[in-house]
Amino acid sequence: MASATTSLPTPAFLSWRRERWPRATWARWALRLSFAVPFVTLADVANRAFGASATNRSLHARAASLQWASGRLGWVAHAFPPIPLAIARVVPGRAAGLAIAGGLCTGILIQLTIERAMLRSVPTVTAVVLTAALAGTPVFWYLATGSFATFLALSLLSVALTGLLDFTLNRATESGFIAGIGFGLAALCDLSAVPFALAGALAAFFVAPRARAVREVARRRAAAAVVLFPTAASLAGWSFLQWRFSGSWTASFRAAAPTLFGFPGGPWSSLVRALDAVGTDLAYVPLLMAAGALLLVRRPSSLVPCVAFVGCIVADLWFGTGLSGAAVVVLLAVVALAMLPGRPTPAEHAVLWVCLVAQVAMAFAGLDHGLPAVAQWLGHLVHHGL
Repeated sequence: MASATTSLPTPAFLSWRRERWPRATWARWALRLSFAVPFVTLADVANRAFGASATNRSLHARAASLQWASGRLGWVAHAFPPIPLAIARVVPGRAAGLAIAGGLCTGILIQLTIERAMLRSVPTVTAVVLTAALAGTPVFWYLATGSFATFLALSLLSVALTGLLDFTLNRATESGFIAGIGFGLAALCDLSAVPFALAGALAAFFVAPRARAVREVARRRAAAAVVLFPTAASLAGWSFLQWRFSGSWTASFRAAAPTLFGFPGGPWSSLVRALDAVGTDLAYVPLLMAAGALLLVRRPSSLVPCVAFVGCIVADLWFGTGLSGAAVVVLLAVVALAMLPGRPTPAEHAVLWVCLVAQVAMAFAGLDHGLPAVAQWLGHLVHHGL
Protein backbone atom coordinates (compact mmCIF):
# COMPACT_ATOMS: atom_id res chain seq x y z
CA MET A 1 0.00 0.00 0.00
CA ALA A 2 1.18 3.53 -0.72
CA SER A 3 1.54 5.83 2.24
CA ALA A 4 1.57 9.61 2.45
CA THR A 5 4.04 11.84 4.19
CA THR A 6 1.77 13.67 6.56
CA SER A 7 4.19 16.48 7.40
CA LEU A 8 3.84 17.95 3.91
CA PRO A 9 1.01 20.25 2.88
CA THR A 10 -1.91 18.98 0.82
CA PRO A 11 -0.76 18.55 -2.79
CA ALA A 12 -1.93 21.06 -5.36
CA PHE A 13 -1.98 18.41 -8.09
CA LEU A 14 -4.72 15.96 -8.79
CA SER A 15 -4.78 12.64 -7.02
CA TRP A 16 -2.89 10.00 -8.97
CA ARG A 17 -5.21 7.08 -8.40
CA ARG A 18 -8.43 9.06 -8.79
CA GLU A 19 -7.36 10.66 -12.06
CA ARG A 20 -5.68 7.82 -13.99
CA TRP A 21 -6.67 8.02 -17.64
CA PRO A 22 -8.54 5.82 -18.33
CA ARG A 23 -9.26 4.71 -14.77
CA ALA A 24 -9.54 0.96 -15.48
CA THR A 25 -6.29 -0.90 -16.09
CA TRP A 26 -7.72 -2.91 -18.97
CA ALA A 27 -8.94 0.28 -20.63
CA ARG A 28 -5.49 1.88 -20.35
CA TRP A 29 -3.84 -1.10 -22.04
CA ALA A 30 -6.54 -1.22 -24.71
CA LEU A 31 -5.93 2.46 -25.41
CA ARG A 32 -2.17 1.92 -25.57
CA LEU A 33 -2.61 -0.87 -28.09
CA SER A 34 -4.92 1.28 -30.21
CA PHE A 35 -2.37 4.11 -30.17
CA ALA A 36 0.33 1.65 -31.23
CA VAL A 37 -1.52 0.23 -34.25
CA PRO A 38 -0.64 3.08 -36.70
CA PHE A 39 3.04 2.91 -35.70
CA VAL A 40 3.19 -0.87 -36.06
CA THR A 41 1.71 -0.40 -39.52
CA LEU A 42 4.26 2.32 -40.27
CA ALA A 43 7.09 0.05 -39.10
CA ASP A 44 5.89 -2.68 -41.45
CA VAL A 45 5.70 -0.21 -44.34
CA ALA A 46 9.20 1.07 -43.59
CA ASN A 47 10.58 -2.47 -43.39
CA ARG A 48 9.05 -3.30 -46.77
CA ALA A 49 10.24 -0.05 -48.33
CA PHE A 50 13.93 -0.19 -47.46
CA GLY A 51 14.46 -2.89 -44.85
CA ALA A 52 15.33 -2.59 -41.19
CA SER A 53 17.35 0.40 -40.02
CA ALA A 54 21.11 0.16 -39.58
CA THR A 55 20.71 0.74 -35.83
CA ASN A 56 18.27 -2.13 -35.40
CA ARG A 57 20.37 -4.39 -37.63
CA SER A 58 23.42 -3.66 -35.50
CA LEU A 59 21.48 -4.39 -32.30
CA HIS A 60 20.20 -7.69 -33.65
CA ALA A 61 23.65 -8.70 -34.93
CA ARG A 62 25.20 -8.02 -31.52
CA ALA A 63 22.47 -10.02 -29.79
CA ALA A 64 22.91 -12.94 -32.18
CA SER A 65 26.69 -12.96 -31.70
CA LEU A 66 26.56 -13.35 -27.92
CA GLN A 67 27.07 -16.84 -26.54
CA TRP A 68 24.17 -16.67 -24.11
CA ALA A 69 23.92 -20.43 -23.58
CA SER A 70 27.64 -21.17 -23.23
CA GLY A 71 29.16 -22.01 -19.88
CA ARG A 72 31.45 -18.98 -20.11
CA LEU A 73 30.31 -15.47 -19.24
CA GLY A 74 32.92 -13.39 -21.03
CA TRP A 75 30.13 -12.19 -23.33
CA VAL A 76 29.03 -9.86 -20.51
CA ALA A 77 31.73 -7.44 -21.65
CA HIS A 78 29.85 -7.05 -24.95
CA ALA A 79 26.26 -7.26 -23.69
CA PHE A 80 25.36 -3.69 -22.79
CA PRO A 81 22.61 -2.55 -22.96
CA PRO A 82 21.35 -5.93 -21.70
CA ILE A 83 17.58 -5.36 -21.88
CA PRO A 84 17.39 -4.36 -25.59
CA LEU A 85 19.90 -7.07 -26.49
CA ALA A 86 17.87 -9.73 -24.66
CA ILE A 87 14.68 -8.57 -26.40
CA ALA A 88 16.48 -8.49 -29.77
CA ARG A 89 17.57 -12.09 -29.22
CA VAL A 90 14.02 -13.40 -28.69
CA VAL A 91 11.83 -11.08 -30.76
CA PRO A 92 10.61 -12.73 -33.98
CA GLY A 93 11.42 -11.18 -37.33
CA ARG A 94 15.08 -10.38 -36.59
CA ALA A 95 15.92 -6.68 -37.08
CA ALA A 96 12.60 -5.99 -38.81
CA GLY A 97 10.83 -7.31 -35.72
CA LEU A 98 12.57 -4.66 -33.61
CA ALA A 99 10.84 -1.94 -35.64
CA ILE A 100 7.50 -3.60 -34.84
CA ALA A 101 8.47 -3.78 -31.15
CA GLY A 102 9.33 -0.06 -31.24
CA GLY A 103 5.91 0.63 -32.72
CA LEU A 104 4.30 -1.20 -29.81
CA CYS A 105 6.24 0.96 -27.33
CA THR A 106 4.70 4.10 -28.82
CA GLY A 107 1.32 3.29 -27.30
CA ILE A 108 2.75 3.32 -23.77
CA LEU A 109 4.66 6.54 -24.33
CA ILE A 110 1.68 8.37 -25.87
CA GLN A 111 -0.82 7.28 -23.21
CA LEU A 112 1.48 8.19 -20.33
CA THR A 113 2.29 11.57 -21.86
CA ILE A 114 -1.41 12.44 -22.15
CA GLU A 115 -2.10 11.19 -18.64
CA ARG A 116 0.80 13.14 -17.18
CA ALA A 117 -0.50 16.37 -18.74
CA MET A 118 -3.96 15.66 -17.33
CA LEU A 119 -2.46 15.16 -13.87
CA ARG A 120 -1.27 18.77 -14.19
CA SER A 121 -4.90 19.82 -14.77
CA VAL A 122 -4.40 20.37 -18.50
CA PRO A 123 -7.77 19.81 -20.23
CA THR A 124 -8.13 16.40 -21.88
CA VAL A 125 -8.60 17.79 -25.40
CA THR A 126 -5.53 20.02 -25.04
CA ALA A 127 -3.43 17.15 -23.69
CA VAL A 128 -4.49 14.85 -26.54
CA VAL A 129 -3.85 17.42 -29.27
CA LEU A 130 -0.45 18.44 -27.88
CA THR A 131 0.63 14.80 -27.61
CA ALA A 132 -0.66 14.08 -31.10
CA ALA A 133 1.51 16.93 -32.35
CA LEU A 134 4.51 15.08 -30.95
CA ALA A 135 3.50 11.61 -32.15
CA GLY A 136 2.55 12.90 -35.61
CA THR A 137 6.02 14.17 -36.52
CA PRO A 138 8.58 12.44 -38.77
CA VAL A 139 11.26 12.49 -36.09
CA PHE A 140 8.99 10.50 -33.77
CA TRP A 141 8.22 7.99 -36.53
CA TYR A 142 11.91 7.70 -37.40
CA LEU A 143 13.01 7.04 -33.84
CA ALA A 144 10.18 4.63 -33.01
CA THR A 145 10.77 2.44 -36.06
CA GLY A 146 14.54 2.83 -36.41
CA SER A 147 16.13 2.79 -32.94
CA PHE A 148 14.50 0.26 -30.65
CA ALA A 149 16.95 0.57 -27.73
CA THR A 150 16.68 4.36 -27.55
CA PHE A 151 12.91 4.37 -27.89
CA LEU A 152 12.52 1.70 -25.23
CA ALA A 153 14.65 3.84 -22.91
CA LEU A 154 12.43 6.86 -23.64
CA SER A 155 9.32 4.83 -22.84
CA LEU A 156 10.78 3.66 -19.53
CA LEU A 157 11.86 7.23 -18.73
CA SER A 158 8.25 8.29 -19.32
CA VAL A 159 7.05 5.65 -16.85
CA ALA A 160 9.66 6.84 -14.34
CA LEU A 161 8.75 10.50 -14.82
CA THR A 162 5.05 9.79 -14.28
CA GLY A 163 5.85 7.93 -11.06
CA LEU A 164 8.23 10.70 -9.97
CA LEU A 165 5.52 13.35 -10.34
CA ASP A 166 3.16 11.34 -8.14
CA PHE A 167 5.92 10.61 -5.62
CA THR A 168 7.12 14.19 -5.25
CA LEU A 169 3.77 15.95 -5.51
CA ASN A 170 1.33 13.49 -3.94
CA ARG A 171 3.82 11.72 -1.64
CA ALA A 172 2.84 8.22 -2.84
CA THR A 173 5.67 5.89 -1.88
CA GLU A 174 4.53 3.19 -4.29
CA SER A 175 5.03 5.61 -7.17
CA GLY A 176 8.48 6.41 -5.81
CA PHE A 177 9.46 2.77 -6.19
CA ILE A 178 7.96 2.72 -9.69
CA ALA A 179 10.00 5.82 -10.59
CA GLY A 180 13.19 4.29 -9.24
CA ILE A 181 12.67 0.99 -11.06
CA GLY A 182 11.78 2.87 -14.25
CA PHE A 183 15.00 4.88 -14.13
CA GLY A 184 17.00 1.73 -13.35
CA LEU A 185 15.53 -0.20 -16.28
CA ALA A 186 16.00 2.78 -18.60
CA ALA A 187 19.68 2.94 -17.60
CA LEU A 188 20.03 -0.70 -18.65
CA CYS A 189 18.63 0.29 -22.06
CA ASP A 190 20.65 3.46 -22.63
CA LEU A 191 23.27 5.23 -20.50
CA SER A 192 21.58 8.54 -21.34
CA ALA A 193 19.01 7.73 -18.62
CA VAL A 194 21.58 8.07 -15.81
CA PRO A 195 21.54 11.92 -15.54
CA PHE A 196 17.74 11.80 -15.39
CA ALA A 197 17.88 9.38 -12.47
CA LEU A 198 20.23 11.75 -10.66
CA ALA A 199 17.92 14.70 -11.36
CA GLY A 200 14.94 12.67 -10.15
CA ALA A 201 16.73 11.85 -6.90
CA LEU A 202 17.53 15.53 -6.35
CA ALA A 203 13.89 16.43 -7.02
CA ALA A 204 12.74 13.89 -4.44
CA PHE A 205 15.33 15.25 -2.00
CA PHE A 206 14.39 18.90 -2.30
CA VAL A 207 10.60 18.55 -2.17
CA ALA A 208 10.76 16.79 1.21
CA PRO A 209 10.38 18.90 4.38
CA ARG A 210 13.31 21.24 5.02
CA ALA A 211 13.22 21.10 8.78
CA ARG A 212 16.54 20.28 10.46
CA ALA A 213 15.04 17.58 12.63
CA VAL A 214 16.84 14.27 12.32
CA ARG A 215 13.62 12.58 11.26
CA GLU A 216 13.07 15.01 8.37
CA VAL A 217 16.69 14.85 7.19
CA ALA A 218 16.46 11.06 7.14
CA ARG A 219 13.19 11.29 5.22
CA ARG A 220 14.82 13.42 2.53
CA ARG A 221 17.67 10.97 2.17
CA ALA A 222 15.26 8.05 1.97
CA ALA A 223 13.20 9.79 -0.73
CA ALA A 224 16.30 10.37 -2.85
CA ALA A 225 17.54 6.82 -2.28
CA VAL A 226 14.23 5.30 -3.40
CA VAL A 227 14.60 7.00 -6.79
CA LEU A 228 18.35 6.62 -7.29
CA PHE A 229 19.15 3.23 -5.78
CA PRO A 230 17.85 0.99 -8.63
CA THR A 231 19.93 2.86 -11.20
CA ALA A 232 23.06 2.86 -9.04
CA ALA A 233 22.60 -0.79 -8.12
CA SER A 234 21.98 -1.94 -11.69
CA LEU A 235 25.04 -0.17 -13.09
CA ALA A 236 27.26 -1.18 -10.17
CA GLY A 237 26.07 -4.78 -10.42
CA TRP A 238 26.70 -4.86 -14.16
CA SER A 239 30.16 -3.34 -13.66
CA PHE A 240 30.99 -6.05 -11.14
CA LEU A 241 29.74 -8.81 -13.47
CA GLN A 242 31.84 -7.66 -16.38
CA TRP A 243 34.90 -7.21 -14.14
CA ARG A 244 34.42 -10.67 -12.67
CA PHE A 245 34.03 -12.45 -16.01
CA SER A 246 36.00 -10.24 -18.41
CA GLY A 247 38.53 -8.40 -16.26
CA SER A 248 37.25 -4.89 -17.14
CA TRP A 249 34.87 -2.63 -15.23
CA THR A 250 33.87 -0.52 -18.23
CA ALA A 251 34.30 -2.65 -21.37
CA SER A 252 30.60 -3.06 -22.17
CA PHE A 253 29.84 0.59 -21.39
CA ARG A 254 32.51 1.77 -23.83
CA ALA A 255 31.34 -0.72 -26.44
CA ALA A 256 27.83 0.76 -26.23
CA ALA A 257 29.09 4.38 -26.13
CA PRO A 258 32.61 4.60 -27.64
CA THR A 259 32.83 8.34 -26.91
CA LEU A 260 31.93 7.94 -23.22
CA PHE A 261 34.02 10.47 -21.24
CA GLY A 262 36.13 11.02 -24.34
CA PHE A 263 35.71 14.83 -24.43
CA PRO A 264 37.20 15.30 -27.93
CA GLY A 265 39.02 18.61 -28.06
CA GLY A 266 38.95 18.90 -24.28
CA PRO A 267 36.15 19.14 -21.70
CA TRP A 268 35.42 22.82 -22.39
CA SER A 269 35.18 22.41 -26.16
CA SER A 270 32.98 19.33 -25.71
CA LEU A 271 30.67 21.26 -23.40
CA VAL A 272 30.38 24.12 -25.89
CA ARG A 273 29.50 21.66 -28.67
CA ALA A 274 26.89 19.99 -26.46
CA LEU A 275 25.30 23.34 -25.62
CA ASP A 276 25.31 24.33 -29.29
CA ALA A 277 23.71 21.02 -30.33
CA VAL A 278 20.97 21.28 -27.72
CA GLY A 279 20.38 24.92 -28.66
CA THR A 280 19.86 23.87 -32.27
CA ASP A 281 17.50 21.07 -31.25
CA LEU A 282 15.49 23.47 -29.09
CA ALA A 283 14.44 25.24 -32.28
CA TYR A 284 12.35 22.14 -33.05
CA VAL A 285 10.54 22.37 -29.69
CA PRO A 286 9.16 25.90 -29.25
CA LEU A 287 6.52 24.38 -26.97
CA LEU A 288 9.22 23.71 -24.38
CA MET A 289 10.42 27.30 -24.46
CA ALA A 290 6.82 28.53 -24.14
CA ALA A 291 6.15 26.21 -21.20
CA GLY A 292 9.35 27.40 -19.53
CA ALA A 293 8.41 31.05 -20.04
CA LEU A 294 4.92 30.51 -18.62
CA LEU A 295 6.35 28.71 -15.59
CA LEU A 296 8.81 31.57 -15.09
CA VAL A 297 5.98 34.12 -15.12
CA ARG A 298 3.87 32.09 -12.70
CA ARG A 299 6.59 31.23 -10.21
CA PRO A 300 10.30 31.45 -11.04
CA SER A 301 11.17 28.39 -8.96
CA SER A 302 8.83 26.27 -11.11
CA LEU A 303 11.29 26.72 -13.98
CA VAL A 304 13.95 24.68 -12.17
CA PRO A 305 12.64 21.24 -13.31
CA CYS A 306 12.52 22.40 -16.93
CA VAL A 307 16.10 23.69 -16.79
CA ALA A 308 17.20 20.52 -14.99
CA PHE A 309 15.84 18.28 -17.74
CA VAL A 310 17.54 20.32 -20.46
CA GLY A 311 20.69 20.19 -18.36
CA CYS A 312 20.45 16.39 -18.29
CA ILE A 313 20.37 16.30 -22.08
CA VAL A 314 23.40 18.62 -22.25
CA ALA A 315 25.20 16.34 -19.79
CA ASP A 316 24.40 13.30 -21.94
CA LEU A 317 25.95 14.89 -25.02
CA TRP A 318 28.89 16.23 -23.04
CA PHE A 319 29.69 12.86 -21.44
CA GLY A 320 29.38 11.12 -24.81
CA THR A 321 26.49 8.72 -24.26
CA GLY A 322 25.66 8.91 -27.95
CA LEU A 323 22.23 10.58 -28.09
CA SER A 324 21.28 11.27 -31.70
CA GLY A 325 19.71 14.53 -32.79
CA ALA A 326 16.39 12.76 -33.37
CA ALA A 327 16.45 11.30 -29.85
CA VAL A 328 17.21 14.71 -28.34
CA VAL A 329 14.30 16.35 -30.21
CA VAL A 330 11.82 13.67 -29.12
CA LEU A 331 13.10 13.79 -25.54
CA LEU A 332 12.81 17.59 -25.44
CA ALA A 333 9.25 17.34 -26.78
CA VAL A 334 8.32 14.82 -24.08
CA VAL A 335 9.85 17.12 -21.45
CA ALA A 336 7.85 20.04 -22.86
CA LEU A 337 4.59 18.15 -22.35
CA ALA A 338 5.69 17.16 -18.84
CA MET A 339 6.36 20.81 -17.98
CA LEU A 340 3.06 22.28 -19.19
CA PRO A 341 1.66 24.78 -16.68
CA GLY A 342 -1.25 23.39 -14.69
CA ARG A 343 -4.73 24.81 -15.29
CA PRO A 344 -3.66 27.08 -18.19
CA THR A 345 -5.54 30.34 -18.63
CA PRO A 346 -7.08 31.35 -21.99
CA ALA A 347 -4.05 33.56 -22.72
CA GLU A 348 -1.69 30.70 -21.89
CA HIS A 349 -3.77 28.41 -24.08
CA ALA A 350 -3.31 30.85 -26.97
CA VAL A 351 0.47 30.89 -26.47
CA LEU A 352 0.58 27.09 -26.38
CA TRP A 353 -1.48 26.77 -29.58
CA VAL A 354 0.74 29.25 -31.45
CA CYS A 355 3.86 27.38 -30.37
CA LEU A 356 2.21 24.09 -31.28
CA VAL A 357 1.62 25.28 -34.85
CA ALA A 358 5.22 26.49 -35.05
CA GLN A 359 6.49 23.17 -33.71
CA VAL A 360 4.52 21.11 -36.24
CA ALA A 361 5.66 23.38 -39.07
CA MET A 362 9.29 23.06 -37.98
CA ALA A 363 8.92 19.28 -37.64
CA PHE A 364 8.21 19.02 -41.37
CA ALA A 365 9.82 22.09 -42.94
CA GLY A 366 13.05 22.21 -40.95
CA LEU A 367 14.28 18.65 -41.29
CA ASP A 368 16.83 19.41 -44.01
CA HIS A 369 18.49 22.02 -41.80
CA GLY A 370 18.97 20.16 -38.52
CA LEU A 371 17.92 16.53 -39.00
CA PRO A 372 19.10 15.41 -42.46
CA ALA A 373 18.95 11.71 -41.56
CA VAL A 374 15.24 12.05 -40.74
CA ALA A 375 14.62 14.04 -43.91
CA GLN A 376 16.32 11.36 -46.02
CA TRP A 377 14.36 8.60 -44.28
CA LEU A 378 11.05 10.43 -44.80
CA GLY A 379 11.78 11.09 -48.44
CA HIS A 380 12.65 7.46 -49.03
CA LEU A 381 9.53 6.33 -47.19
CA VAL A 382 7.25 8.60 -49.21
CA HIS A 383 8.87 7.62 -52.51
CA HIS A 384 9.04 3.88 -52.00
CA GLY A 385 6.66 2.99 -49.21
CA LEU A 386 3.54 5.14 -49.46
